[in-house]
Amino acid sequence: MKERKDLWKPEEDQLLEETVLEYTSNGDTKASAFKKASTELGRTVSACQYRWNTAIKKRTDYGSQEITSKKAASQTNETPDSVPPANLAQVIHFLRNFAKTQPNSEQMKENKRLHEAQVQLKLQNEQLIRRLKDKEAEFENQLLQYEEMASILKEADQLLKHDIKEEKRAVH
Repeated sequence: MKERKDLWKPEEDQLLEETVLEYTSNGDTKASAFKKASTELGRTVSACQYRWNTAIKKRTDYGSQEITSKKAASQTNETPDSVPPANLAQVIHFLRNFAKTQPNSEQMKENKRLHEAQVQLKLQNEQLIRRLKDKEAEFENQLLQYEEMASILKEADQLLKHDIKEEKRAVH
């Protein structure tokens, strides 16, 4: 038996809403959506169903929109999918499923082109990062060499000054 969780978090409500909308738009039952959501949320099927009926359905106006869509579709001989969405949740759901309904659209071609460009840019970015790391390593190497040379020159300068002082002492 699953443990009881009293308070629903906004992200849990969102997951439940998206699951139910996705399942019902694909012709599945709400019961199967509640079962899927219960597994993902770690809640009972009854809890998901109760939450849907008492909070989410009212907030999204899903129930009245479903009836309105069916009436409008039957009056205009359209499918429910061609009726414009009435609220934000349905717009989001529509956009997420747009690829499934319009697989050959210009937007999908543009999306694919942009995705390929993004992949190329990621590869180019990785190459540039590698080159930057190589240049940083080369810089560190040269800096160490410079510091060694500066140290040697400083020692030589000190020896030279010491020799000059000794020569002056020897002369006096």
